[in-house]
Amino acid sequence: MKKTILLIFCLGLYSINPTFSQSIDKSKLSKKEGFITFYTDEDKGKIYLEIDKLDQEFLYVTSMPAGIGSNDIGLDRGQLGRTRIVEFRKASNKLLLVHKNYDFRAYSDNPAEVKSVRDAFAESVLWGFEISNTEDGKHLIDATSFYMQDAYMVAETLTRSKQGSYKPEPSRSAMHYPMTKNFPKNTEVEAIITLTGSPTGGYIRSVTPSPESVTVRQRHSFIELPDDGYQPREFDPRAGYFQINYMDFTSPIGDPMEKMFISRHRLEKKDPTAAVSEPVKPIVYYLDRGTPEPVRSALLEGGNWWAEAFEAAGFKNAYRVELAPEDMDPMDVRYNVIQWVHRSTRGWSYGSSIRDPRTGEILKGHVSLGSLRVRQDYLIAQGLLQPFEDGKPKNPKMLEMALARLRQLSAHEIGHTIGLAHAYASSPTNRASVMDYPYPLIQMDAAGNIDLSNAYDNKIGEWDKWAIRYGYETVPEGKTEQELLKKLLEDTYAAGHTFISDTDSRHPSGSHPTSHLWDNGESASAELMRMLEMRSKKLETFGLNAIEENQPEALMEEVLVPLFLMHRYQIEATSKLLGGLDYTYKIKGDNQKVQSRLEASKQNGALDALLYTLQPDQLAVPDQIIDRLPPRPMGYSRNRETFPSRNGLNFDPLAPGENIVDMTFEFMFEAGRANRLHQQKLFDSSLPSFTEVLDKTIQQVFGHNFDGTYQGEINLMVQNKLTDHLINLANNPRATATVKAISRNKLREIAYLYWNKDSKTKTDASKTLTSKAINEDFNRFLADKINNFLNQKEEFSIPAELAIPDGAPIGTTDLTCDFEY
Repeated sequence: MKKTILLIFCLGLYSINPTFSQSIDKSKLSKKEGFITFYTDEDKGKIYLEIDKLDQEFLYVTSMPAGIGSNDIGLDRGQLGRTRIVEFRKASNKLLLVHKNYDFRAYSDNPAEVKSVRDAFAESVLWGFEISNTEDGKHLIDATSFYMQDAYMVAETLTRSKQGSYKPEPSRSAMHYPMTKNFPKNTEVEAIITLTGSPTGGYIRSVTPSPESVTVRQRHSFIELPDDGYQPREFDPRAGYFQINYMDFTSPIGDPMEKMFISRHRLEKKDPTAAVSEPVKPIVYYLDRGTPEPVRSALLEGGNWWAEAFEAAGFKNAYRVELAPEDMDPMDVRYNVIQWVHRSTRGWSYGSSIRDPRTGEILKGHVSLGSLRVRQDYLIAQGLLQPFEDGKPKNPKMLEMALARLRQLSAHEIGHTIGLAHAYASSPTNRASVMDYPYPLIQMDAAGNIDLSNAYDNKIGEWDKWAIRYGYETVPEGKTEQELLKKLLEDTYAAGHTFISDTDSRHPSGSHPTSHLWDNGESASAELMRMLEMRSKKLETFGLNAIEENQPEALMEEVLVPLFLMHRYQIEATSKLLGGLDYTYKIKGDNQKVQSRLEASKQNGALDALLYTLQPDQLAVPDQIIDRLPPRPMGYSRNRETFPSRNGLNFDPLAPGENIVDMTFEFMFEAGRANRLHQQKLFDSSLPSFTEVLDKTIQQVFGHNFDGTYQGEINLMVQNKLTDHLINLANNPRATATVKAISRNKLREIAYLYWNKDSKTKTDASKTLTSKAINEDFNRFLADKINNFLNQKEEFSIPAELAIPDGAPIGTTDLTCDFEY
């Protein structure tokens, strides 16, 4: 009986007491001292951390030293993940790795006030480690499982991009000891992570040898936080910088609670009193040694352009780019790096950074440049120069233009990693910033000869110098920082510069007249017309002279695509002038202009230019190209860089023009733009209305009947596409009721007024009967389509109301101040 009671008592103790891990004999392990000392057992695939500093903050960064290689999936070699402030806390027999919440803060001498804010918002425990040994206040924990997790969330990314359902497979994963290192200020641990599953997407199949098993490498970096010697600089929306932001609950009532500071490197003068001084520590970037020539030299040259801007800010020898040492680890947080990244398709380059979330201080700049981007510029030049006539060798101007783009790209992406955002309104002011997206500035003389010598700028712009001064200039004696920054911004805008960034420039409903992507010129519509003239002349001469000897003739299409669509981004820029608004990020009391609606002449000029792109002769592929483009040969299937086709395996001569038509109508009749066009007329009768824009478009598009020709067929295609886009607009929940009503009425006019429209186009007698029959059939087709839409039974649900800004305390309306549990 006593034995039974004792057994039950022991079992009870076992069930309620926490278990302790087996003690680890450190003498049998390999020790690596550093920021966080660790021990490894390579025979057993283990790693142990020795934690001697509890409740002390440090940075935790995840990254991808070896990626997947698909731009569409977005998991590239060298990609940085999240930057988090964490600390180890002891709880019972565990150490918890806690992600601290710095989005909500309290800076107060009252500890109770600080605690009240800290306890009001959640923290995140990232991992719990059982303590194996404790000696002299040092806790040894087995961190193997922590490092073997899918910390970069690759499985989630593959699922989100519809590539399949994956999960980590421990039996095919392992520690990567060659890249597991320790340094005084950072600890770097790398693991080989394999994810297994059922591949369903084409992207993962195209880049993985066995797509049911995807293997990458993931890096975990523990980094010492910088000292408190860095001085944050206030964010201003006019200055062109990225920022950190947080809520400060100790802000005085009446002051903004949200605090914002720019992102920038720490750069200090050795002599703060000197107008120009050497830095205490320069900003140095290291270029990937895997970058080949002549790309390597181009990237070094373009990257070093920024030295001029730092000189303008009062620093000498404060910035440089050089080739990385042979033994340098590019993922090491101590180094700013420029990586040359390979993917299966061309894609974005980007500049990212590791920042101190507390202050915005940039600790590591990390640039990733896609290796295939340069080939697109080469292809653009190839289509323009058409250099291979009579077996001539490659024209060196193609490579020269591609390398010029790489210099600009290097400077652009580094600009992001020193804190700068995109500056898309720079092209009209003499290409004032490398932070714009430039389309090559192509010149052509009267004889049709192409000049690419000025395709890209060869330096940073004037805006870039002003921006670096705002972020890095030292506050002189006798001035406050606020006084310095205010004066710098006023001088910047007095010099004629405008800063407009991503949201305003990328949105399909954008209305700014000069802030565009991939554009040139002071006037978007004038540049569009100039580009169309060059395009027409080069299409007239395009043929086998665009490809090298011994290439399949079908490969002309890859060169044709960027030439035929060379004005695609200028169409987007021109569309923003319709219902356009000239504005800045104006601050009360500054010297920037007050916003104003774009004058009627510019809006009407933009409409004329857009309608010109819809002329059949602008949408037609020249006969000599159609006659020489065969179906794709074996081994050269149709791909994302070729036009789609409704003609089976054959080239579709209508598809290129249809791409342009869809693009133009999508921008012209975007719901927000249509709403603005209607409303602007209510405030200024001189401006074009949505009805007027629509009437002019319909008049041109439906002004001709089918005449039995290729261009006549193109015109029918344009009529059909206009009908489709009007139906979409009339059914768009973001369109106002008035715009919907106008759209539906115009559809009725198309269905009924143009049904019996007499032909005004003279046609060859042999074609008359056929052309008339096709016209009648097509008119009936459009009328049926429109009537089917107009007569369909509508849902009698009232559209969702616009959300009113919160009045009562934010949250569910069911709660009140007398809520009881």
